Amino acid sequence: MTDYTQRALEVLAISDSGDTYRIERRCRTLPGDDDGSHYYCCLPDGRQVAWLGDGRYELPDGTVVKVVACQLRK
Repeated sequence: MTDYTQRALEVLAISDSGDTYRIERRCRTLPGDDDGSHYYCCLPDGRQVAWLGDGRYELPDGTVVKVVACQLRK
């Protein structure tokens, strides 16, 4: 079972066309994993999002978005 031990980081990102997206970045640790924590990024509906680095993410449809704000989710 996956253990989400930290609060999610919510990211507000915008595409070149001006559409905005909310992305959740969660930290997860797996039992017996000696490498530590891994990050999982997804849209609110659970579809996985790829982190490209430097404040950029790639959505499931290939759209690249840029981060404009982020906050820890309560």
